[in-house]
Parts: sequence; structure tokens; C-alpha cells
Amino acid sequence: MRTTTYAVAARLLVCSGVAIASCVPAIAQEVGVGSSAGSGFRAQFGGEQRTRFESLNGQFRANTALPKTEDQWFTRTSLRGDFSRLRYGATVELMDSRAFHVRDNGASNTGTVNTTDLVNANATIKVNPFGDGDGRLLVGRYTMTVGSRRFVIRNGYRNTVNTFTGVDYQWTNGGNHVHAFWTLPVRRRPFDGPSLRDNEFEWDDQDRDLQFSGLFASRQLDDATKLEVFAYGLHEDAANTRNRRLLTPGARLVRPAVPGQVSFELEAALQVGDSQATVGGPKLDHSAWFGHASVGYTMNAAMQPSVRLAIDYASGDRDPTDGDNNQFDRLYGAPRFDFGPTGLWGVIQRSNFQAPELRLSIKPCSRSALMFAFRDLQLASSRGAWVGAGVADATGQSGKQVGKHYEIRGQYEVIEKTMFFEIGGAYLVAGGFLDRAPNSKGGRDSRYAYAQMTWKF
Repeated sequence: MRTTTYAVAARLLVCSGVAIASCVPAIAQEVGVGSSAGSGFRAQFGGEQRTRFESLNGQFRANTALPKTEDQWFTRTSLRGDFSRLRYGATVELMDSRAFHVRDNGASNTGTVNTTDLVNANATIKVNPFGDGDGRLLVGRYTMTVGSRRFVIRNGYRNTVNTFTGVDYQWTNGGNHVHAFWTLPVRRRPFDGPSLRDNEFEWDDQDRDLQFSGLFASRQLDDATKLEVFAYGLHEDAANTRNRRLLTPGARLVRPAVPGQVSFELEAALQVGDSQATVGGPKLDHSAWFGHASVGYTMNAAMQPSVRLAIDYASGDRDPTDGDNNQFDRLYGAPRFDFGPTGLWGVIQRSNFQAPELRLSIKPCSRSALMFAFRDLQLASSRGAWVGAGVADATGQSGKQVGKHYEIRGQYEVIEKTMFFEIGGAYLVAGGFLDRAPNSKGGRDSRYAYAQMTWKF
């Protein structure tokens, strides 16, 4: 089976390279359905189907039961309907996420499997108490992406998505935007490995034991530069949890990439409150922070070559015995767009790490893109865990150097706005921390590859 799956991946890689190099004209195809009537009622229907193959060689996680090599197939299918009449609207979306070819001891969790459930079931009304601008109030279950996506996101690469049930209000007036919400995060079910490996069905749910709220505001400072400020609150009080009560305020200043101009991004967030370092552990004072800084330039030339330099930092626990927890909690963000693939990979998480990055990208034609990234991955605290793998040395004697992380990705729009192909991979050259940490796999390098096709209709 291993020879067969690697052969499939190799053929996909060759095909994608030919497609990107040739850039043959795409065939436009319209699949979406829309309708409207004189009464002002409008209905729009659509969906998406994505199939992805992932292969991991050189398991890096501390769990000794996981196989050294693993191949899995993932599918994610969604059907969505949006309805509106005058000031009122409603959205219903079903999503089905499954994993196949999973061994009995293979990796399986709610990040990859969530069989047939509602990710959107909400009603909206246009309401604006401020007079100017446009306001929208939402009630029900929904997905959301806020600001930089580092703390709240509707997941793109991950096979399942974050979903919330609650109340959400947004107001926009020119370059000003305000977003406030109070939610109960949805718990994807089932939880146990055997049920997940068999793609068994169980309705998702939510409970007041876990609440997530936030206030976000942004202002356009000029034609390109935007300032954002935010504060997120997480309150968790239930058995078999870390009973987190966290407040995460922060700010972001960003100028997006535009050909012929310098782009930059600065974002920082504090995190205070109390939490448990482990489930069932003692209550600890929580004090942590996160920072991101990057600068880039895109040439106004053929293929738009681009370069970006970045550095990210997320604090880790300085001393497991001091009564404080300094490990930054990533909330409901995603690491994919900053740090590489998740799924079977997920090497870098936004917690206890520091890593400078060099990123290069080009667009061979209007429908394709290539990207290469390198990161020097280190722990922020040598006494804290490498969160992506569960590897730790509480004494700190194993050092901070996790390794060198390389990523490459190619994307091609096969059919305009309808069918997309993507292929990529990552390589982790193990550092001294993985050589010496007591529960490490022994400091071996790890390799990962994937290929996926997405159809939007």
C-alpha cells in the first residue's frame, strides 16, 4: 500500500507541475443557482467538495502508539443555502468531514472528522442603531473569521471548521468596522478514537460551561493601512477541561501586499486570567503574550515575485513549579496561513515558540501560485512543551532548538472560480531539543506531503 500511495502522490505532483508551467486557458463554468422574485425574496444555493491525500513519514509526536509513517485520505463536503427578503435573512449549511485509510493506531481527532452536521443555521436582521452605515444582527449557529484570523477563524485547510452558537452584531461605515459577539463554541462529536476512525455520526452540541465572546473594531487609516483593536474573552468551567478564564486584548496594524509597494504587519496580544496547565491540575495565574512582525515587497513585474521576512513569538511556561501559567492559548485561530499545513502535520502551533521566517512566492500566471518558506523553529521557554508534538523537558536541559522547518506549496485554478488543485509538502530537520528531550522520538527528521482538489458549485 505504501508504494501505491506514494506513486499516486508522485503522479499528482508531476501533473500539477505541468499544469502550472503550461497555464493553458481555463474553461469557465457556472454551477451556482440563484433565484429572485418580485416580492424581494432571494435564495442562493451552493457548496464545495474537497478531497485531499496526506502522507507523513517520521512521526514526531510524543505518543509512542502512533505509527512512524501514515497515509490518509480526507474529504470535506458542504451544501449551503442563503435566503433573504427585505431586512431579513437566514443561512443553512451542512458539512460532512471524513477520514479514510486510518489505521487502528493512526491519528484521528475532531480536527479531521465531523460527520454530517450543521455549521450554519442562523437568522439575520439588518438593524442600525447608529443611523449611518450598515448593521447586521445574527442569532443562531454560525462560523466566523475575525481580523488577522490568528485568534478566530473559519478553518480553510483543516478538515473541520470552528462553529459557534450565539449572538453576533456587525456594523460597517466606510472604512470603519465594529464586530461584537457572545457565543457557546460548538463541541464536535463523537470524541473517541474508534468512532472517529469509523466516521460515526453524532450530533454536535454546545453548553454554557464554555463561553467565548469578543469585541473587534477596525479603522482604515489611509488607502492601504488599517488599524485593528480587539479583546476576546474565554470562560470554561467543566470537568475534564483546563478551566480557562482568559482575557486576550490586542492590536494590529497592517498594510497588505500590493505590487510595487512595501507591505507590513504588526500584531500583539496579551493574555491574562487563570487556567490549569493540565486537566485536573491546580489553578494557576495566567499571564502570556503573542507577537507577530513582518515586512515584504512584491515586484510590479512578470510573475509578481515576492519576498517576506517575519518573526513570530508566543510565550511558554517559564517555570512549571512557580504557580503561574505563561503558555499562550491560541483560542480559535488557525496556524496554517502562517506556519504550514495542519492535518497529519501541524508541527507549529501558536504557543511556546519563536521563529523567524523567510518566504518567497511567484505567480507563474494569473491562475497559479508557488510559495517557499523557511523557519528556524525554537521554543520560547525550554521548560515548556513543544505544543505541536507534546514533547517536553521540564528541566530545560534539552535546550530550545526544535529544528529547521521548510515548506513548499503550489496552487492552480483548473476551472475559473470552480475547480482548484493544490499540492505541497514540509520537512522538519530535527534540532537538539528533539535529540535530547526524554519523551522525544529520538531526533529523527520528519517529512510530509499532500495533494488536494477542490470543486466549488
